[in-house]
Amino acid sequence: TIRALSTVSIRIARQLRGTAVTVLPRLLEGDRLCSALIAAPPGLGKTTLLRELVRCISEGEGGPALRVGLTDERGEVAALYGGRPQLEVGRRTDVVEGCSKARGAMLLLRAMNPQVIAMDEVTSPEDVAALSVIAHCGTAVLATAHGQSVAELCRRPLYQTLLEQQLFQAVVTITRTQGKRQYTV
Repeated sequence: TIRALSTVSIRIARQLRGTAVTVLPRLLEGDRLCSALIAAPPGLGKTTLLRELVRCISEGEGGPALRVGLTDERGEVAALYGGRPQLEVGRRTDVVEGCSKARGAMLLLRAMNPQVIAMDEVTSPEDVAALSVIAHCGTAVLATAHGQSVAELCRRPLYQTLLEQQLFQAVVTITRTQGKRQYTV
């Protein structure tokens, strides 16, 4: 029932194995995963890195195998079809899709006993509130946000609130240098 379209944008999710190889070891303190916020401008691979971190953590690649809850509001991370992920997110990952990120995160926290909860694109006060509850329950958090640096995020009220709560022990920024992605923890 959509009419009079002038432009259509189609994003095709793809798996890029190996993107987490240099990042994951820096997010581990022994057998414990540190909560981390992944920040970068649109189009630099935040979702791709998040998906690969979730897969590696769930499979135990590069660290202990952990139970992961993934709240995938629009189906960009796992790409569920018939209830099954079409992209690899690991065998110990439970995915909630089709509801708000905040609601999905709370459902996962209460029902699935996750050791890690992953959320793509923190964009609302409800997302921040959910992340705060999760972190204070002892569950590690992986989340993404649009921004070039921690300084830029601190200038935005939503992220300023999130960072002031000190829910994250690490921030991963993604930049592109000479056509290659660079990950800084």
